[in-house]
This record gives sequence, C-alpha cells and structure tokens, in this order.
Amino acid sequence: MEDNKSNSNSKILIIILTILLFGLIGYTFYQSRDHKEALKFLQDEKEQIIGNLTAMEDKYDIAISENTSLSDSLTIEKNRIIALKDSVKNLKSINSSILRRYRNQLKRLEAINEHLLDEVDSLKMISNVLIDEKDSITNQLNIQTVYNDTLKSQNQKLAKKVEIGSALNIKDIKVTALKMRSNGKYTETNKAQKTDAIKLEFRLMENKIATPGDKDAFIVLKDPKGRVINAKGTTILKDSTEIKYTEQTTVNYENAELDVVIFVERKGKKYEKGTYPIIVYVDGRLAGVSKLVLDDSFLGL
Repeated sequence: MEDNKSNSNSKILIIILTILLFGLIGYTFYQSRDHKEALKFLQDEKEQIIGNLTAMEDKYDIAISENTSLSDSLTIEKNRIIALKDSVKNLKSINSSILRRYRNQLKRLEAINEHLLDEVDSLKMISNVLIDEKDSITNQLNIQTVYNDTLKSQNQKLAKKVEIGSALNIKDIKVTALKMRSNGKYTETNKAQKTDAIKLEFRLMENKIATPGDKDAFIVLKDPKGRVINAKGTTILKDSTEIKYTEQTTVNYENAELDVVIFVERKGKKYEKGTYPIIVYVDGRLAGVSKLVLDDSFLGL
C-alpha cells in the first residue's frame, strides 16, 4: 500500500514538473518573439533616421551646387548631417533611449535645414531681380558708342547692391490683401476682385555700421505681366538705376530692428487673378522680394 502511494506521488510530481517545463518553454518563446519584434522596431526606426538624414544631405548638395553666398554655411551643416548619419550607421547596439537622442538631434538639424534653405530661396529671388535689372541696362547700352566701358561701370554698381557693409536688410516680409467693409474697416481676403488695398509688413534688421537717420523705403508692385502698378513716380538707386515705384515711406532708423508697415491702396481697375511680384528697396538698395497670389471670386463672392 505504501508502494502505491509512493508511485502516485511520483506521478503527480512528474506531471507538475512537465507542466512547469512547458510553461517555461512557452514563456521563453513569447519572450524571444517579443524581443525580436522590439529589435525589428528599433532597427526600422534606425533606418528611418538614416533615410531622413540622407534626404537632407541630398537637399544640401543641390543648394551648394547653386553657388550662393550661403555655400560655406550649407557645407558645414551638411558635414554635421554626414557625421550624425555615420554615427547612427555604426551603432553596435540600439535601444529606445539612444534612438530618442538621435531623433532629437535630427529634429534640430531639420529646423536648421529649413531655415537655411529658405534663405537660399530668398537669395535666388533677389538674384533673379538683379539679373532682370542687368538685362535692362545692357539693352540700353547696346545703342551707345561707349558700350564696353559703361557696361563694366554698371555691373560694378549692381554688385554694390549685395555688399554687406552698410546695406540695410529686411526679414519677415508679410503681404496681405485687404477688402474694405461697409463700415470702412479692412478685412483680409485672397480674392482679386475684392482686393481694395495691400498691406506690406517687414522688419528692418539691426546694422551697427549703417548711418542712422531717415531712410526711404520704396515698394514696387507689379501685375502678373510684370508691369508696375499705379506708379507714383521714379527714384534713382545707389547704382544710378532709375526705377518706377508704387508706394514710398520714410522711417527713422537708429541701427536697431524696426518694424515697417506700408499700405498700397487700389486705384483704378480691380485686380485680376494671378501672382503679383513685390520688390522692396531701402536706402537706395534692393532689400527684399515677395509675392501676392490672388484668386478668382466664386460666384461674385
């Protein structure tokens, strides 16, 4: 009888050990699967970071190839991207904490990338305006007997527009189309037929070596065909170029940042649908360019 009891206890023990063994095997299997899934997620995250850095590097290559005055700054930031990408590629082991740190670095680089590429676009727009003015001067000089000497002189004057020196620069250009309500107040619109005025806002940047005092700001508003709208008069720039302007104001500049607001009221016929280039000259030099896009009204609304 004691032998039967002993055999029964042994069987129970074997069953318990078998259950525990299968439980341990199952736990180990699921732990292994979860670990593999976590590793795959981290690896995918790593590849995504590398892909984003590669895309940013390609954008910098394009911007650098355009030979702007920002090429040195662009090259420095590109090298930082390459260094960060190599660091991510060479990671021996990865975890969420490490990837979070690299993701934060990526966000900082993306912010710098966006700022620099915006500056590149702005410089390209200014360059296009300078090219147009240069072409206009060249056409005038073709009929003169002193073509070569005069053309050289005009090119030198054009080059002075981009001198860092005492030139005043602007930033944060904002253009808003406005319509007048029945109570005489203005409200924003993007409809060509409803536009009664255009508000231009920008900020004169700090320049400690510029001469303080009154500075003239001239606004040139062109229609979609490139014609100056409602020209009030003409002015002579620092490079002796004569331009037509749409609106003008005078500000007192004291070498510190200064916000400027200029209104251009519509005169004559209503605006048409299209893109309206806006060029800003300050103190006789090209300071910035922008544009206003006006749409058609829908059913007269």
